[in-house]
Amino acid sequence: MVAARYEIVVRGRLGGPLVRWFDDLEVRASGPDATYLIGWFPDQPALHGVLTRLGGLGVELLSVRRLPDPE
Repeated sequence: MVAARYEIVVRGRLGGPLVRWFDDLEVRASGPDATYLIGWFPDQPALHGVLTRLGGLGVELLSVRRLPDPE
């Protein structure tokens, strides 16, 4: 699989300690209701690793979507 860029949306705002767990991703808060984690993943296991980490932290996943490749 070729590397792909993904947007992961979780419920609520991730605080400083949680954000540091994802320092390789761009983290953007969207008000108090959602946080966006955006980044490149080299393969599906890397994406699943982040999703597993979020689940282990008790963070509620709202959506995951592959972003279009830049032209």
